[in-house]
Amino acid sequence: MNPSNSKIDMHLHVGLLGDRWPEWGHFTDWYRRQIVYKIFLLYGRVKEADISDTYLRDKTIEVIGQSKLDKVVCLALDPVYDSKGKRRPDLSHVWVDNDFIIKELREKLPDKVLLGASVHPYDLKFKDRVKYCVDQGAVLLKWLPSVQFIDLAEDKARDAMISLAKAGPNGKPLPLLLHVGPEYAIPTSNEKYRPYDYLSWTWRDKFLNFFRGGKRWHAPKVKKIHKNIKAALDEGVTIIFAHCGVHYFASGLIGEVLEHNEFNTVKKYLERTGKGEFKGKCYGDVSAFCTPVRIQYAPKIKKLPPELILFGSDFPTPAFELSADLKENMRDLKAILKGDFYRIIIPQDNLLDVNYNELQVVFPDHKMFTNFNDLM
Repeated sequence: MNPSNSKIDMHLHVGLLGDRWPEWGHFTDWYRRQIVYKIFLLYGRVKEADISDTYLRDKTIEVIGQSKLDKVVCLALDPVYDSKGKRRPDLSHVWVDNDFIIKELREKLPDKVLLGASVHPYDLKFKDRVKYCVDQGAVLLKWLPSVQFIDLAEDKARDAMISLAKAGPNGKPLPLLLHVGPEYAIPTSNEKYRPYDYLSWTWRDKFLNFFRGGKRWHAPKVKKIHKNIKAALDEGVTIIFAHCGVHYFASGLIGEVLEHNEFNTVKKYLERTGKGEFKGKCYGDVSAFCTPVRIQYAPKIKKLPPELILFGSDFPTPAFELSADLKENMRDLKAILKGDFYRIIIPQDNLLDVNYNELQVVFPDHKMFTNFNDLM
């Protein structure tokens, strides 16, 4: 294998129930009752009755180990930290510690697992914890603002982003994987913070928010957010916009009405990066793109600078076999006739490979599949 051609899935989620390693992660009882959690279990071929920390670890290792991909970036997710810098896991429906990836997943698959660290910008020990993660081989830092209660307009967030410009090995940037756009996989524990994932606030958002009454969302301070992002980019930071900010459930005019969409915002950042307007760089990833709606963005993705698009899966978010040929469809039909109804929605092959193969069909020979290796 030529290292320069390594295929790296740079966006893979892991999780823990919290029964064996409560210091490393947790799913709340509320989250375990949600349909999204049950969908993830179904897609991951996991029976709810079997769930335990050990089982989740072993299944994660199995999926990664059997994949044909060269490496995967397993993502941690820091819990909420309040404005005073106090750690608040009680406000997080889902959180996963960096040490779970370091001491369990990477220990079992040292040649395949890469650390996608998560350190909250409000943590008073932010720089020390980031340094620890980098020393442990972290290749990026993950933030999910609505879930972690991170206001990108805050000075603390700006300062944390700026510090990442030289936080990597040998003073190089440590990329920030920043979720933008709608988020459904991991719900926030406080709905008023849902727009923390937004980089814009449109007439649609204002209109819908008006009718929420006492449950109105906090409108994002858009100008300050972009000012902070630009300040970080001017210092040389690298920002990866997850999913290119696109919506999930609907497309076209209906999608624009039903869901918030940040694609145009991300597009502008990537185009400006391609023109060399920043000292730093902006990227977009195509994780969770193998769905009937998101795959419709393929023509627009192809028009973006190809060197700024990154390949990922967002596992365990479902990936659909949209390009299945007649032979594959016949195999599925035979299985369904035998009672294997899971084949209707769940591919039988390794789920990471299914995502990779589907994206290869849509984006043949695209640079996205090796770009993250070059970025590292």
